[in-house]
Amino acid sequence: MDKKLQDAIAKANSEIEGLKISDPELKKIAFSKAIDFYLYGEQEYPQKTEVAGADKIADTKKADFWKSLSGSVGIEEGKLEDVFALKNEQILLVIPDVPGNSKVARQRNLASLILLSYHEGLKYEWVPSNLLAEAAKHSKLYDTSKFAKNLKFDWFRSYGVKKGLKYKLSGPGTSAAKNLLANLIKNYG
Repeated sequence: MDKKLQDAIAKANSEIEGLKISDPELKKIAFSKAIDFYLYGEQEYPQKTEVAGADKIADTKKADFWKSLSGSVGIEEGKLEDVFALKNEQILLVIPDVPGNSKVARQRNLASLILLSYHEGLKYEWVPSNLLAEAAKHSKLYDTSKFAKNLKFDWFRSYGVKKGLKYKLSGPGTSAAKNLLANLIKNYG
């Protein structure tokens, strides 16, 4: 292992330890970004030149997602990657805390951000409730008995029942989600 890589790993480890991130997924993402920063600084990171067929399709879909979301909300792709993660068709929040003064408010804010990203990034009109639930579980905000009830709010529209329930943002919900995302970028980006 070369000296530059060893130094980057050491610096990244010490920086991540100082952040006291408890979520292992967030820790991996933060470590990866720190390594890239210490290896490459502000310059562009090297891209893979040869990608297997399935990976190439997934990379194209990810690139389209980031480009589409960025164009829609007017925020740089790199800054959006500090808030969202895309794994196959699952969008997750990678910020340490979802803003809100109560669990209900945090659940609504999480749902609005996730729905915005599905609608603007992946072009889903309606998002299945299981994708929202998975994002909420990842952010430790899922409450099986109250989650759907807490989304009965003027920001959201829903149709279907139980396992077939789907959501989308209303006009006020889209505006609120874009404002929330802009504030998050100011705080985390």
